[in-house]
Order: sequence, then C-alpha cells, then structure tokens
Amino acid sequence: MSEYNTTSYQNTINQTANQNSVKTKRKLELPHVLLMMLIMMMFACFLTYVIPAGAFNTAKDGSMIQGTYHAIEQHPVNPLYAITLILNGGIQSAQTVTLLLFIGGSMGGILQLNSVTKMTNFMIYRFEHAGALPLIIGLFSLMAFIGFFVGGDQMIVFVTLGVILVKRLKLDPIMALAITFLPLYMAFSVSPSGMAKIGQIVYPDVALYSGYGGRAIMYVVFLIVTLLYVVWYARRVIKSPDNSMMTTKYWQQQSNHSSNEAMEVEDRKVSWRDIIVVGLVVVTPIILALGNGLLNWTERYGNGVFITVFGLSFVLAYIVKEKRPSEMVDGFLEGAKPMLVVAFAIIMANTISVILEKGQILSTIVHGLTTQLEGASSGVVSVLVFFVATIFNFLVPSGSGLMSVMVPILQPVTTALGVNDQILLTSLSFGGGLGNLITPTLGATIGAIAIAKANFGSWFKFMAPLFVIWIIVGGALLYVFTAIGWSGGV
Repeated sequence: MSEYNTTSYQNTINQTANQNSVKTKRKLELPHVLLMMLIMMMFACFLTYVIPAGAFNTAKDGSMIQGTYHAIEQHPVNPLYAITLILNGGIQSAQTVTLLLFIGGSMGGILQLNSVTKMTNFMIYRFEHAGALPLIIGLFSLMAFIGFFVGGDQMIVFVTLGVILVKRLKLDPIMALAITFLPLYMAFSVSPSGMAKIGQIVYPDVALYSGYGGRAIMYVVFLIVTLLYVVWYARRVIKSPDNSMMTTKYWQQQSNHSSNEAMEVEDRKVSWRDIIVVGLVVVTPIILALGNGLLNWTERYGNGVFITVFGLSFVLAYIVKEKRPSEMVDGFLEGAKPMLVVAFAIIMANTISVILEKGQILSTIVHGLTTQLEGASSGVVSVLVFFVATIFNFLVPSGSGLMSVMVPILQPVTTALGVNDQILLTSLSFGGGLGNLITPTLGATIGAIAIAKANFGSWFKFMAPLFVIWIIVGGALLYVFTAIGWSGGV
C-alpha cells in the first residue's frame, strides 16, 4: 500500500512538472492562424509603401509585354483600407471556400460515423506485428495516387484521416500532415495532371496534357525521395517522441491520455456496414481522380463535380449506417465545423494578393527577379525559373495566378535563351506547387496545419530539409530534361 501511494505521489509530481514544462514551452508557439494571416496582411501593406510601384504595357489580349516595365505613381495601401479588401479576398476565394465547406462537411460527416476510427483500430491491432510503417506507407501512397490526378485546396479535408491514424500510432501531428497533405500537394505539383495542366490552360500554345511521359518520370522520382524522407522521420518519432519536430510536447500528453482511455473501451469489431463506409472514403477520391483524368469531368462540368461525388458518398454512408435525415444534417454540420477556420484563412490569404495588386508592386517584384536570368545557359535558366517561381510564390500562392502573371513575362526571355515552353511550364509548376507546402501565405497550408493541430514553425522545421532536397532534385531534373531537348513529346 505504501509502495502504491509512493508511486502515485511520484506520478503526480511528474505530471505536474510536465504540465509546467508544457506551459513554458507553449509560450513559444506562433500566434493563432487567423492572427498570423492578419499580420501577413499588415506586412503586405508595409511593402506597398517601401517597394516602388511599376507596371508593364499590355497587349490587346491583356498579356504583359516584356521589356516595357516602367515606374508609376506610388499606390500604398493603408491598413484600414486593407481590412475592407477582405471582401475582395472572399470574392476571389468564393469557389474554393464553397468547395471546402461542402466537401469538408461530407467527408467530416462520414468520419462522424466512427467507422474509419474502428477500421483504423482494427488494422492497427491486426497488423501490429508489422509495425506502424506499413500503415504510414499505405496512406501516403494512396494520397500520392489521388494527388496525381486531383488537386486543390479542398483536398486538405483528408488531413483528418492522417490525424486519426497518427493518434492511434502515438505519433505527432507533423506525421498527420506528412502522410496526407504532403503527398497530395507534392504529387499535384509535379504530375502531368497537376500544376502543369494549369499552365497549359493559361498558356494555350502548349497542348493540354502534353509531356505526360516525361512528367510521369519526374513524379516517380519526387515520390520516392519524399517517401524516403517521411519514413526516415517516422522511424525517428517511433523510436522516441523526443525526436519530434513539434515545438511543444502537449500533443504527446493528450495522445497518451486519450489512448489510455480508448484502450479500455476499444472496439476492434468491424461490421459490414463499417467496411462499406470506409470503402466509400477510399473509393470516392479515386473515382474523382479517374473521372477527371479519363473523362475530363472538371472540364465538362466544372469543379462542382467534387460536391456531387462527395455528397453522394456522404448520403450513401448515412443510409448504410441507418441514420435518420436529422442525424445526417447534424453530421454534415459537425463535419464542416473544422473547415471554418480554414475557410477564413484562405479568404485572408487571397486578401494579401489583393493588397499587393492594389499597391501595384507585383510588376516591380517580377521585373526585379526576371532580369537576373539574362545571359545564362538554357539549363541554368530552367533552374533559375524554378527558383524565381518559388520566391514569387510566397507573394502569389495561387497556381493560376502565378502562371497568368509569370508566363507572359518569362516566355519571351526563356525562348530567346533556348528554353522551350514545356520546360518553362514545368519549372513554374515546381516552384509554384512545391513552394505552396512551406509558404505561410497559402490558406490551404495554414488550414491543413490547423486541422492537424500543429504549428507553422514546426511544420517549416520538418519541411526545410526536404525542400532543400526537392530543390536539388528538381534542379537536376530540369537541367537534364533541358539538356536532352525534351519538349513534351514523351
């Protein structure tokens, strides 16, 4: 009895010490995501005061004419006016936010049925002898497969699947992002159906879906490199939670507490209804991927097809689980609730772009970056475009926005320096797509971090080494493909 009391007393002391340590460490965390976006908006206002305003002459079709940059009168944006521009940011992001709320409500509502959690518990119990890595590699591969065909801010709803898995495996929130958000956006950034497709739409002189074979090779290289890095990090955290890159271990105490409680009431029995619901979660994005890749659904019906397919899966899942209509509505609303912060973050991120446009400093920034390309060899130019797009992406974290601004300006320069349009679009795809994973101005990135309950500082710390590897790998691929004269024929 005395030994028990001593042990309990010591555990109490340890828990108190850990809590005090957690409180101390939590002071180092970054501000709330929305406060962070507000700070970025104010910084954008500051830039409109210190960076000279400028503009390019435009052709009849609205494209910018290279070599016509000229200074114009300064148009600074004051902070109070910037707040009113949130409405403009909301208008620009209306489609994304609408998709996010409806898809988030559908996917989140399905997760409310608890079938995915039960299946996760069962799979961990069934394959616990194999360790956590097969489950991590499996979900990573599935997300990379989906990202090969489908992309967009709405895909961050799958981060919730990663959260469920890493909680059961007692891993950190960074891993939830690493096995869902990371492969989705990495794949979309380098795949034939991803960012390059956006560039081919913006610049119609390049045939849509051309260069499929070459980009598929690039995709495989990036996939292998990224998976190896994620597995390396997973092994470190599995070996010891202290190896986590999270700036606070608060998640560890929460995970251990919830896991201990869950173990007492854990239900490893999975019914046929649960199997169907989980099947819907897995099959739905695959159907969308194949529909977009083979049947051109988004070209024919627009992005609303996402709402239709996810909505049908949601309804089917609730019918299979024999839920009443009122429970279906409640499940949808509960599923959409975590997406509200994400939606506001996306709106404020778009407002940053609006502020820079109102201040008319984007042309100055582009002009300053692109003039550095003069005199370089074609291989080096393709790599430099990659770097320039990565830097510019911090200011305009939008695939279509980056392409529409930079292609008209860069295309004449890169053509004169021996870089064809396929390489140009691929370089911009690498910079604009991969850069999105580390930029704090992209609402989807900040939103995904919020869903995982991580923080940007820890995510950046995790991504920094991988991004350096990406730059080396991407630069090498671009240099080689430029050297061999690849023009999208394969």
